[in-house]
Amino acid sequence: MNKKARTRLIVATVVIVAVFVVGVVWVMTSRAAYYRQVSQVVTGTYDGKNVQVGGRVMGDTIARDDAGVHFTIQDLSGKIDTVKVDYSGQMPNTFGPDVDVVVTGTYSGGLISADKLETKCPSKYQGQGTTPTPATTQ
Repeated sequence: MNKKARTRLIVATVVIVAVFVVGVVWVMTSRAAYYRQVSQVVTGTYDGKNVQVGGRVMGDTIARDDAGVHFTIQDLSGKIDTVKVDYSGQMPNTFGPDVDVVVTGTYSGGLISADKLETKCPSKYQGQGTTPTPATTQ
């Protein structure tokens, strides 16, 4: 391989790697959701950004209509901050008042338009020292 062909190969390789790195960085920053507490989102500069927020559902705030479910979550760290959530997707079976949830969506002016909602792991609700009963076959 002559020197000119080797130079072209190196330049092409560098360009391909650079495009790949820029693409990965762009996807990560545009799709990334950073886990935050309610108080961090309310007092931070997250307006218009995709966020992932953990909080506790305030029982008397749950409302359902044709557009979905609307509720308010409060901060898990003991602070008094709250944020409203609109969600229209599939509801977990364990969703309800005073349940800890993690919502992912766009934050804007005190409201999270959530596209994902998860409740805490069901194992949280099992008593300590209990083990599942194995299935028996007959």
